[in-house]
Amino acid sequence: MERASHKLWPQGRVVATLVLLMGQAPVSYAAEDGLPESRYTATTTLFSDLTHTRYEDDDDTRAGAGISGDVGAAFSSGPHSLNGRYGASLETERSSLGRSNDDNFWLRGSSSYNYFEPGSRFDFNAGHTIRSVRNDTGFAVDNFDYDTQNAVSAGAGVNFYPGEVTTFRVSGQGGKTWEEGDVPDGESISANATLTRQVSELSSVFLKATRAWEEQAGTNDITIDSATAGLQSLLEDGSFNLSAGLSRAESNGFENEAIIGSLARIWSTDLTSTRFSYDRTQSSTLLDLALGPIAGPGFEDEFSIRYQGVTVRDQVTFLHSSSRFCDLCTVRLIAQAAQEEEVATSDETWEYLAGLGVGFEVAELKTLDFDYRWQADALEERGEIDDELHRFSVTYRHQLTELATWGTSFETAVTRGVTDEEEYRAKVFVTLGWDGMESAW
Repeated sequence: MERASHKLWPQGRVVATLVLLMGQAPVSYAAEDGLPESRYTATTTLFSDLTHTRYEDDDDTRAGAGISGDVGAAFSSGPHSLNGRYGASLETERSSLGRSNDDNFWLRGSSSYNYFEPGSRFDFNAGHTIRSVRNDTGFAVDNFDYDTQNAVSAGAGVNFYPGEVTTFRVSGQGGKTWEEGDVPDGESISANATLTRQVSELSSVFLKATRAWEEQAGTNDITIDSATAGLQSLLEDGSFNLSAGLSRAESNGFENEAIIGSLARIWSTDLTSTRFSYDRTQSSTLLDLALGPIAGPGFEDEFSIRYQGVTVRDQVTFLHSSSRFCDLCTVRLIAQAAQEEEVATSDETWEYLAGLGVGFEVAELKTLDFDYRWQADALEERGEIDDELHRFSVTYRHQLTELATWGTSFETAVTRGVTDEEEYRAKVFVTLGWDGMESAW
């Protein structure tokens, strides 16, 4: 919406024509009896807003109007599963400083297809992600200030069954990334071999070996070899995963070995869901973006600074959602801390994120949501914050009919550090359509 003082992070938006689809109402079929299970989303939102921004050298007030939309589907039938959701927004604004009118556009989302059947010899996957990317340090109060990146990937695996409880899988994955501006395209390939053995009805152990290659114009090619052993277990109240291994990265300028591993515990009940995880990885941004798992609908990885090259990253994450506190409310919590070291230079960065969301059903068909998120980077010392972003929003929605909702919201964003900016936005909107898919917060 406004100008950018700095280029920023890994996520995506791309210029394209806004396509708004009005599909059928959400349909859900029981997967029993071999019937497919499917959910659909198709919404269109008309909005008008008033935004006031305080820059370091002046203030600006802008009036705007625009249209946005969401299109998505989740479908599964037999070995086939398809999951995707894309959203787009187009807005025009008039500035109080007499600048020319701005037309702001973003498109983001992801989709994935998987072919997998237990006991089958062959499996296949393909996916696409478009997200905003932060290529340098610095937060932005306005989402339109982030660059756009696309990533596509596809892979296949062949499974062998040397015993009743043993599986040996050989697979390959290829990916490509491209984005706007002068950033060159990147290509990545990985080859994997995994031996899995069922040790109980709900638990299995595995050994995995991987080699990954990265190529990007203007940078040294990178090869990363890794070997891990792990345990996966389903529990009565959730799941438990544990792995540990070694990783070796090689490029023209360096070689580096690192211990890697992960620990994840999920607790789940009818009213609550909690996840705690620790991950230590040696990888590169390009490999993660091109070959990593396709993010689920509504989830965006806005947390990390993007390094060019190999990094060793330690990350702790806590997620919690609950409807236990009251009958008509939902509470969501997120906390994350990470330390990342760039192998070639030994530069270290500490990243922090915390968020709280509370949703209330204030009356029949009326909801009120409060969301707060804080992100921060420490670029030299762990305890000294060099750049941070605060976001807070209040949103009221009133469902008029099954297909129509109106609402209003107030949002504020404040950066401190690399830039000192403040943005305040009041918005009124009307949404038409169906939303049969849940988005991650």
